[in-house]
Amino acid sequence: MTVEFLNPSSNHIYLSIHTAFRRCILKHSSNRSYSEFKVAMISSCFKKLKVERDKLDRLTDLPIDVKHQIQEHLSVEEAARMSVLSRPWKHIWVSIPKLVFSADFCHNKPLIIDVINTILLQHCGAIKTFLVNISSIPSSQHSIIDEWMLLLSRNGIMDLTLENLDKDRLILNNAPYKLPSCLYGINKLESLTLSKCIFRPPCSFTGFHMLKNLSLLKVVLCLDVATSFLWMPDLVILQVKLCSGFPNSKIYAPKLSQISFLTIRTKTLELGHYMDCRMLTTVILASSITNQDKPINMTYLLKCWPEVRNFGLHTYYLKSVATEAEAPTYLNNLRTLALYEFDFDDEDHIFALLGMLRISPNLDILLFELSSKKKGVMEVNVNHFEGPAYRTLGLFHKLQRLIIKKFHGSTTEMFFVRFILASAPLLLKTVLNEDAESNHESKFSKELMGFPPASPKLQIYVNHKKK
Repeated sequence: MTVEFLNPSSNHIYLSIHTAFRRCILKHSSNRSYSEFKVAMISSCFKKLKVERDKLDRLTDLPIDVKHQIQEHLSVEEAARMSVLSRPWKHIWVSIPKLVFSADFCHNKPLIIDVINTILLQHCGAIKTFLVNISSIPSSQHSIIDEWMLLLSRNGIMDLTLENLDKDRLILNNAPYKLPSCLYGINKLESLTLSKCIFRPPCSFTGFHMLKNLSLLKVVLCLDVATSFLWMPDLVILQVKLCSGFPNSKIYAPKLSQISFLTIRTKTLELGHYMDCRMLTTVILASSITNQDKPINMTYLLKCWPEVRNFGLHTYYLKSVATEAEAPTYLNNLRTLALYEFDFDDEDHIFALLGMLRISPNLDILLFELSSKKKGVMEVNVNHFEGPAYRTLGLFHKLQRLIIKKFHGSTTEMFFVRFILASAPLLLKTVLNEDAESNHESKFSKELMGFPPASPKLQIYVNHKKK
């Protein structure tokens, strides 16, 4: 394989000489001799080259870490072209500690394996960050990826991302990549992002002891009794989406600050392993289905998470709060509450919502993503948000933003919006993103204008979607 680059330095010198010659001709009139023109041309040309050389020298004299940062903001192609400016920049390119081979880069190269192999073979020094999209590499050539992982494990890798999905190109039939054993022995790994991989560690694996960020998407976890307990004392962020086998794992992570779970099928989400995570500030529990094998004791979990500031719940987990007899503790630090697949025509959802609002007196942001309306289903016209009991609760003394996505404009939804507007004296913005199937555009737009808000600074935005 041959790679050719245009030498920009020689081309730039030619353009500089040509520009200087033209300026000399225009500047000097015919009363001068040709020799004078020639002397003026050469003098101007050398001045121009000296200025350009000084600029280049100042850039080349920068510290090596600064030059690495410059190249890290460039694509692989741009960084490679930059390396031909001079010998020092060629050295910078082959020692850059961050290599990113994105989906666009990999799919635009027919010989992507040869390209990456060439870059890795020419590289000298540590590779701290490595991202590669392997969705275009067939499973028959996954052994090549194993060799890359072996090289990275010996080169001080700290941030590793393996992408095996490409949503834009809809490459969904590619086989999952089985992680090689060498990856589980990387001691300095601080961030690991995997998609559509098989995570099957050896029996001796106890966890990544320096890992701070773990993100798994459509990963198959094959853990036996020996590897079901993972010790990750520095883990801060954990994201698990559409993975299988995760309920069998137990992670010791006392520093955990953010967790996000998106479950599939009817797998039970075992959150009991995270009851001692008292430093949690962000919790998102979502689901692609509406039930589990057994319910979650959400009340007990909330008591174990006193520092939660951002809470996102699927309606299944929200309903578990309303059905539990034990009263949950107050979430005085909660600032953002997001509810997914919420239905204002479901009384269980309404009672669960009111229960959460009662224990969240300091909310700043309240966000809803409503469920799709089913045709033929009767709307519930009972107003659960009226009466002196709700007006004296003082639920929204600090609420500043209300956002409702897939807003349908139903009677119950309008009751709720009116209730919020009348109960939030500091409310600054209300955003209603209309559902594409809504038939209430003219109705609720007029009604909203007639609601008397408690906040004098309130701004209401209604975004109508075209069908």
